[in-house]
Amino acid sequence: MTTLNFTNRRYLDALAQKVLVFDGAMGTSLQKMNLTAEDFGGERTLGCNDYLVITQPSAVEKVHRSFMEAGVDVLETCTFRANRLTLGEYGLGSRVLEINRAAAALARKVADEFAAATGQPRFVAGSIGPSGKLPSMNDPELSNITFQELSDIFAEQAQGLIEGGVDLLLIETSQDILEVKAAIDGLQQAFQRTQTRLPIQAQVTLDTTGRMLLGTDITAVLAILEGLPVDVIGLNCSTGPDYMREPIRVLGELSPLPISCIPNAGLPLNVDGQAVYPLLPEPFAEEMAEFVRKYRVSVVGGCCGTTPDHMRLLVEKLRGQPAPAVSATGA
Repeated sequence: MTTLNFTNRRYLDALAQKVLVFDGAMGTSLQKMNLTAEDFGGERTLGCNDYLVITQPSAVEKVHRSFMEAGVDVLETCTFRANRLTLGEYGLGSRVLEINRAAAALARKVADEFAAATGQPRFVAGSIGPSGKLPSMNDPELSNITFQELSDIFAEQAQGLIEGGVDLLLIETSQDILEVKAAIDGLQQAFQRTQTRLPIQAQVTLDTTGRMLLGTDITAVLAILEGLPVDVIGLNCSTGPDYMREPIRVLGELSPLPISCIPNAGLPLNVDGQAVYPLLPEPFAEEMAEFVRKYRVSVVGGCCGTTPDHMRLLVEKLRGQPAPAVSATGA
């Protein structure tokens, strides 16, 4: 497979100049709206946030706007689970391209509107979450898929996001490093199909012990990903900033690539059967700003439980913050 030259590297060019701030949580923001089954298109698709870009795009747009108003640089598309396998659970497996195109176009419209109004460049990241499979496991159900099948699934989703106008592709909340490799392979397929090459930001999820679900630690993650066509490497979700501190320090010392860190608003607590994220905006923003200063983090943002208030404070603390210096061990 021949390697295409970048057709859009605006995101990487901006990253070379300043620290970029992603938006906060889409899922928990939508939950607060108390949407009905009718909003989701019926009982069968109730809870499928990705489908809201078709059935109730105004709800997704409201979330996008709330984060743009907070001053963030990057919007994530509402496509975290918009692949053939996870959409198939709702009977929507045949609508992958339609949903991803629509989600990307919606985020693009909002980002471009705010860029024009403020003169601040705004970017759209195509969110690609896990497939629900764990190919590295020895489990008859979770590992019942081939590398090529996974690659094709991610290629299809990426194609829709590219055609909808995203600036970069974000592989996020990954718990199996083999699935990450399949996703990266799928993105290369999509680049060939569309003749469009975009930056890839790959983010894994670590638990409180500093390992992925199947035991991979951050040094192994880095060793694998830095040899693949990835442009930014990082962590997201799972824990709050506290538990990310050590793996982010390791990345800051060793990674030749820019580093992203997009944690939850603290480790979730179970309160009456609901996940509650306890970290308030001020301590969240302060810890993230410290990561930028100490550990060479170039991209920050918020995952589950983070609100426009979290992002607004983070934007304020990082105002005028230049891009971190390249690691001594990096390229």
